[in-house]
Amino acid sequence: MARPPATDAQKTVARRQIQKAAASFYAEHGAAAVTARAIAQRAGVSVGKIYAHFGSLQALMQSLWMDPVETINAQLEAMAAEIADPVQRLKALLEAYVETALTRPQLFRGAFLFVRPDTLPKPDRAPLDSAPFATLLTSTIHDGQKLGVLREGDPRGLAQLAWAGVHGCLALPVNFDRLDLARSQDLAGLMIDILVRDLSVVHPPEPAA
Repeated sequence: MARPPATDAQKTVARRQIQKAAASFYAEHGAAAVTARAIAQRAGVSVGKIYAHFGSLQALMQSLWMDPVETINAQLEAMAAEIADPVQRLKALLEAYVETALTRPQLFRGAFLFVRPDTLPKPDRAPLDSAPFATLLTSTIHDGQKLGVLREGDPRGLAQLAWAGVHGCLALPVNFDRLDLARSQDLAGLMIDILVRDLSVVHPPEPAA
């Protein structure tokens, strides 16, 4: 007799079992050691089950961070909507990015510092607008340009510059932990001040009457 198809509840349990195994294996051995066979062995399932539930090893690894990152993106969008001044909004967004890295280091390393090993296929390149944080930065800079408080230039390019500047400050002490570098939060804080000051339009004082 053929086995009855799995219920939705059973599929959910199976997915979580595989995700738990993938997360623990990744935490113990790093991205370079991740393979479908290794995760399947830890989860006690066949390799085929991984592909049946996630479609690919890459999709499985991405699923580990998807839900918490979506929650953070929603929080950033809500925060940005409450700050009318584009300069203040830009500073707040960059500071929130740093705060996420400091308060949720495992999530940040997995979702934002992930180095793709050769065992995982390279994904198709998605447009920058598909990244909610980049979209928030871009729209903030565009708003500031319309009001004349942020410098002219391609908003998407300036958004990438701002993101890269802060991200680099967070990644440098991680990637070069053998060096006596300043703390991530100190580097990032100084970088935010530099970026906001450089992107802001400084209006000359009014001439004396």
